[in-house]
Amino acid sequence: MKNLWLLPLLFLFAFFNSCENEPISKADPSKVIQVNSELYNLIERAAGKDFENEITCIDFNYAFTLVIYNENMDIFGYQVIQSDIQFSEFLGTLEEGKSISLSYPITSILDNGQPYVINNNEELKEAIDKCMDADTVITCNNILCQPTCIWKITHIDGPNTEYEGSYFVVSFLGNVGLYFQENAFGGTWITYFIEDELHLNIFLTGDENIIEDWNFDWKVVSFDEAQMEITNGTDTFRLIKDCYEPCRKFLFEECETEPGSQRAIFDLESYFDCFFPLTEIPDPATVEVSYFETYEDMIAGTNPILNLQYENSINPQVIYIRFDDVNTGEFVSTLPIILKAINC
Repeated sequence: MKNLWLLPLLFLFAFFNSCENEPISKADPSKVIQVNSELYNLIERAAGKDFENEITCIDFNYAFTLVIYNENMDIFGYQVIQSDIQFSEFLGTLEEGKSISLSYPITSILDNGQPYVINNNEELKEAIDKCMDADTVITCNNILCQPTCIWKITHIDGPNTEYEGSYFVVSFLGNVGLYFQENAFGGTWITYFIEDELHLNIFLTGDENIIEDWNFDWKVVSFDEAQMEITNGTDTFRLIKDCYEPCRKFLFEECETEPGSQRAIFDLESYFDCFFPLTEIPDPATVEVSYFETYEDMIAGTNPILNLQYENSINPQVIYIRFDDVNTGEFVSTLPIILKAINC
């Protein structure tokens, strides 16, 4: 049985702030789906019941992270969705005034050659009204989500050549981080099929240029165990999987200390083996490592984090790592890592 679920890639996720820790932007009220609206109620029914008509249905792949907005269109929290039952129950418990949202447009070419485009909430409602049971659903598997690996970006076509050599890291829960020019940006990474066409819906936050370049419903042109090619009609990229043992990543998730608190304890030293392979420093014995809450402090070497059993102050949060030569004390390199408290 296929269920249609909605989730928010409007993932202001993360305010993955830039180096200057810019304030988190608000959601556009015209593009969110409010609790108890007609569309919200329709999605809630779709998550819990079968549809029996003959038009295309959208099927999202588990797991993914929902972004929740409050009455002021600020990010209220996040919810990891692991199954259709959990999604249906979650929709039933959201309070009046809360909202969720997606990145538009969602487009496809159907088997009959006709274009299929969803531009906004109203068109999404029409699509759900006509949703039918589909017979192919996959989960986010080791091909598309593998936390021990990164996805290196190779530019194939289009104007945005500056992302060559940058990379994504993706968690099993559908959270994603983009490393670009010594900055980290967080968001969501959600895969789904429209008929037999695989889509990758990316939503990042923290920088207007990043948002403009990456927040699209991407078509997955091809993929295998080692790579995938995606396009949005303007840019085409090849994402090449680069794996490392025991792991290679800069996005770290920990369970909330209290449900709904958006706070967790992160053992920063325990992540060293995973983020160090991204530094291109040949030998960890040659450097000293220190941790900072802001890019400015990291560059100046001031106000280091002293308690490495660190509790985040925003969720998600970027922490900046500084590497200095162990003998001379000279600055060698830097790396941002992303800390995300999750509901376990």
